[in-house]
Amino acid sequence: MSAFTVTLPDGKTLTGMNHFPQNVPASRISALPLIVAVHGGSYTSDYFDVDENHSLRHISEALGIPVIAINRPGYHGTSPLPETPAESSFIKEQGDYLHRTILPFLWKEHASVLGVASIFLYAHSIGGAVSVVAASLHESEIAHTSYPLCGISISGVGSNVKMLPIEAFNKDPKELVGISIRFPNDQKDMLMLGPVKLYDPAILEQTERLQHEVTIEELYDINVLWRGYWRKYAAEVGVSVLCTMGEYDELWNNSDQDVKDFADGFTKAPSVESRRLLSAPHCIELSLQGTGLILRTYGFAIECAVYCKLGKL
Repeated sequence: MSAFTVTLPDGKTLTGMNHFPQNVPASRISALPLIVAVHGGSYTSDYFDVDENHSLRHISEALGIPVIAINRPGYHGTSPLPETPAESSFIKEQGDYLHRTILPFLWKEHASVLGVASIFLYAHSIGGAVSVVAASLHESEIAHTSYPLCGISISGVGSNVKMLPIEAFNKDPKELVGISIRFPNDQKDMLMLGPVKLYDPAILEQTERLQHEVTIEELYDINVLWRGYWRKYAAEVGVSVLCTMGEYDELWNNSDQDVKDFADGFTKAPSVESRRLLSAPHCIELSLQGTGLILRTYGFAIECAVYCKLGKL
């Protein structure tokens, strides 16, 4: 994928990676989605283009579907957001900015050139939480929104987190602003990839390159606050949703009932597909199950784009 750096309408910088296929696919797609990929905590847009065996670009090229993987605010050159207001949270502010600034800009810049019908969000972990907030805001402001959203796919996020043993979580949230940590590589591999049998050992060579500091504020939000407000936002999502949780996810409680409880929160979505993916870790895209999930997500994105284009019959 190709790296990009652009200036947003508010003067802030957005960085990321993109892949815009040059060849017309053999099979025609009646409504082309623009896939916008949103990474999780302690990763960057590189998560979606790791190496020749772990990347969205191959399937994008084969199907002729353009993809833009952004770096969220504060990550890898993308401007950070201002200090979080007391009445809000890190994830809420990131979701709001994605909805109000980033997605309208990407749509205005690329929609007509690429011939896409709508935006589809493909998000992982904390990026999934951010995308739920963005999709909820899109629905509540649909009469005034400046971009069409057709659906979301979220992996590695749910409702029942296994709280990380981080001592700072016991402090006043105001004291967490500006503090970042970097997971030791061995610990990160264990949390994100699970048992050795689930991934190609070669992926471990990429751990250091994929590493990025993550703020305690971001981790506090997903570990402590998310459980108290996710239902409010999920209930307002008005597009179809694909939820996937890995069988060996070390960050979330992931029984069939846990997966169902999270999916049941999307009460307004026209359709919800949820599953506990067997033989998969938290970072499914980096595992042996990665290609299967990516293929399923792209197929789901096409279905959502067609539904969005046709509207209710």
